[in-house]
Formats: sequence, C-alpha cells, structure tokens
Amino acid sequence: MKLYSVKLLLESIVVPNEDNTKTFEETIVLLRSTSREDIEAKIRNHFVDYTYENAVGGQTTWRFVTILDVFELVDVFDGDVDFKEVYCRFLPFDEMMTAEEVIALYSLDK
Repeated sequence: MKLYSVKLLLESIVVPNEDNTKTFEETIVLLRSTSREDIEAKIRNHFVDYTYENAVGGQTTWRFVTILDVFELVDVFDGDVDFKEVYCRFLPFDEMMTAEEVIALYSLDK
C-alpha cells in the first residue's frame, strides 16, 4: 500500500446562525491506500457529518466538502497512520461564504 497526504476542506454548519458567520477547516491527513482512486471512498466513509450541541444551545455540524489535493509520500512510516492529522487551520468569516468562494480566495486547490 502507498502512503498519501490528503488535503481536505470541511465546513461548519451552525443552526441557528444568528450572526450570519461561516467557518471552514482546511486539514491534511495521512492515508494508506492501494491507489489514488480508492482515496475518495475512504475519505467519504471516514468523514461523515458530525453534529453536536454548541455553546449557545444550537447545533453545529461539521461536513466534508471536497478533496483539495492528494500527494503520494515516499517516506516510510511504521504503524497505523491512517487519518493522522498533520496540519489544520480554521478559516472563519464574518459573512456567509460558499466553499467555492473560500477555495478561490485562499487558492486552496493549488
């Protein structure tokens, strides 16, 4: 199996969203896979919607949006490294943004 670095975009959906804000998360995880083609299925099976009660009594759901980049690593790692996060940043906005706008604004797909 080959080892890949996979850059993803996640989206936070807050209900109710009274202050009309939006937050995305760019994250990079490691993933072992037999081929690049199998990666999307593994990602979709792992990153299912996760909903919890937030601090103001509403609901926050984190949702997988898209795979931004896939890079095959040449390093050798022992043990289970699947879905180990190696990088993460939150992208908060004071207004509603679409995933496409965030990808273009930050050139996340480059």
